[in-house]
This record gives sequence, structure tokens and C-alpha cells, in this order.
Amino acid sequence: MLGGLGGLIAIAVAIWFYRTAVDINDPKSPFVWAFNGAAAYYVVVLLWWFLVLKPVSASFHHTNQSLILAAHVGGYVLALALVWFIRNRWIASMKKSS
Repeated sequence: MLGGLGGLIAIAVAIWFYRTAVDINDPKSPFVWAFNGAAAYYVVVLLWWFLVLKPVSASFHHTNQSLILAAHVGGYVLALALVWFIRNRWIASMKKSS
């Protein structure tokens, strides 16, 4: 269930970055923005999965399901926060170079 949610969030991030590129009239392809946004999201989610979620799941497999769920959601929230930060930095650099 949560894996499907992560995929939907990645699609939303790609659309968000695509629309941002269109809105600021970036001369680069908006598809580059969309790809980079989705890639940044997935890098953080994969790192979270390997570094945090797998050890937590192994330790609390049958005892604390709410902690495992919180770890899943925490990875998505962390990834969205990083993507939001990257988007704002790109927009600021576009305004500065214009």
C-alpha cells in the first residue's frame, strides 16, 4: 500500500517540477525539471529505505507496527522536504541569472 503511495507522490513531484519550469519560462526542457525532481525524490526515498527502514523493520518486525509505519511516512516526508528545498533553490538561481 505505501509503495503505491510513494509512486503517486513521485508522479506528483514530476508534475510539480514540470509546471514550475513552464511557469518560470525556463529555456531548458520542462521534462528535465520533471526528471530531476522525480530523481531527487527517489534518491532520498531509496537512501531512507536502505539506511533506516530496513534496520527498523528487521528490529521491530512483529512487535511495533506503528513504528514501522511512522518510518515509512517519515521517509516520504523527508523526501518531499528535500524536493521542496531543491525546487526553491532552482527558482532562486533562475531569478538571479535573469
